[in-house]
Amino acid sequence: MEKIFFAESSAFQSSISAVERILLTHFGIANAKISRTENGKPYLEGAVNLFFSVSHTKAGLFIAFSDKNVGLDAEVFGRNVNYQSILRKFPFEERDEIACKQDFLHHWTVKESAVKWLGGTLAHDLTKLSYVGGVLCCEGLELPITVTTLHFNGHILAVCGERDFSNAEFILL
Repeated sequence: MEKIFFAESSAFQSSISAVERILLTHFGIANAKISRTENGKPYLEGAVNLFFSVSHTKAGLFIAFSDKNVGLDAEVFGRNVNYQSILRKFPFEERDEIACKQDFLHHWTVKESAVKWLGGTLAHDLTKLSYVGGVLCCEGLELPITVTTLHFNGHILAVCGERDFSNAEFILL
């Protein structure tokens, strides 16, 4: 049931309005009640087996849906980012794997999607996470999730969850 919906950033008034439209048109859920955790993670009230995660870029809006908890992050490949200053928040072993901007964006999207999966915040959880040799850990313990990295429409996407998203269906909104 792994699906990733996408649209141009300007296509919806807000990401929540996009989620509400998806819930109605693809899942038959009208008048959905979307709430937020204390850390701001949106969730569907009353839904036992429907989870989603949202990510925005200047160019696009991406929303992943699954029947298990999910975290999604997307970044534009051509994004101009001074990643050297951010690297000091990464463990030394992870820094050794980051030789260029593309490497950084790969690690960054994985870590940000993991923060969303955890329901945390970047400010609190970024330094707790390490992504070394393709293994994602939090405070030294491997997380019981699957990390999927996808390239789509000029973006790199990372999805963390209990399901593999490598064969996820992409649906244009």
